[in-house]
Amino acid sequence: MSRHQPKVLFFSTAVTNQSGSSYALRETVRRVEASGVKSLLVVPNSLGSRQMFPKNEFNVIYLEMRRPRRTYNLLALGRYFLFFPITLFALVRIIRQENCDLVHFNEITDFIAGLAAKFCGVSCVCHVRHDGIPQPHRWLLLLMLKGTVQAIVVPSRSTAAWIASERSDLANRIKLIYDYAFDVNEYSPSISGKDFRAELGIDEDVVLVVLVSKLVTIKGHHCFIRAAAKALSTSKGKMCFVVVGGEVPGHETEAREIESLASTLIAGDGLRFVGSRSDLPVVYAACDIAVHCPIYPDPYPTVVLLPMLVGKPVIGSNIGGIPEQIEHGENGVLVPPNDSNALASAIIDLSDDTMRRQKLGIAAMRKILKELAPHTQGQLLANLYASVLSGEHDNRQAIFEPGGEGSTT
Repeated sequence: MSRHQPKVLFFSTAVTNQSGSSYALRETVRRVEASGVKSLLVVPNSLGSRQMFPKNEFNVIYLEMRRPRRTYNLLALGRYFLFFPITLFALVRIIRQENCDLVHFNEITDFIAGLAAKFCGVSCVCHVRHDGIPQPHRWLLLLMLKGTVQAIVVPSRSTAAWIASERSDLANRIKLIYDYAFDVNEYSPSISGKDFRAELGIDEDVVLVVLVSKLVTIKGHHCFIRAAAKALSTSKGKMCFVVVGGEVPGHETEAREIESLASTLIAGDGLRFVGSRSDLPVVYAACDIAVHCPIYPDPYPTVVLLPMLVGKPVIGSNIGGIPEQIEHGENGVLVPPNDSNALASAIIDLSDDTMRRQKLGIAAMRKILKELAPHTQGQLLANLYASVLSGEHDNRQAIFEPGGEGSTT
């Protein structure tokens, strides 16, 4: 085994084009390979996996498996546990046959890969992209981390603080490495959004406010819709609101409720749902203001970073990892979560001030490219793998203490 070029098995139980963690996995693999790490991907045998991780681009195995769900539905749990031993021993076989040096699983719910690594006696790293998980799942999943992983990669200080507050004995395993679930080269302030506006019939003098998120309640669509209704009824300028994102299997009722609220509060074309889109660089280039207003602690949302890359101001909930992305008044605007009045006021203020929008957008683009530095992610992970394989990572002083500050170093 070469310490400088380990072979890492990356694992995920779910891949979908609406999942930020799926895009994060894809870009993570690309970046660590550029830093000299050999990769092997094990993902579900699904259309989403084949589209996102084609064999002509990735060293990948498509495996029959089931995704664990935080549910009390006995049928769903039965299906998962029926496949559990099959998936576990398939992973054990792959790790041994492929001579993998380390396993890196993509989300805390992918813990089965940690168990497989334990069986094989190889080191393991986990990504945690959650700020809080309901009980009793929280206790069980954190216990699994304690028993199977040597390092826990988190995308924000918010996530690190949550883990350390729940299990102080995991604090010395935490490593903060910011997530960048996108190809920087696809986003540029020179991209034109004219085609998107033309498609929807939105004139250039109309202030376009965009929310990009799948249609689930925790993403804050109800707050966004109420804020849009208020802004449309009180603002003197021309405005239009667009929601980009589709429904999630198993959450269709939530999507219907979101769409029903919009049709009740907003008449005509003031707010439109356009479904999922693959051309997000064009969508963000077309908008004047981007909004991300979750009502839960979103750890480090990509949909805040993407408009920043094309120089657009973002209004975000002051919760989770969003305050680590947005400096209020400097490169964006923070509002209290689930406060539609505050969100409406922030939207109206920005819509009336073109110069301020431009200033915030330029500062946002500068922050992500120079301070957050997406290009460093691959080498930071490669260094972490080397530290884990040498046995150094789990023996150092804790980076995070409950309530304390973190470090990316």
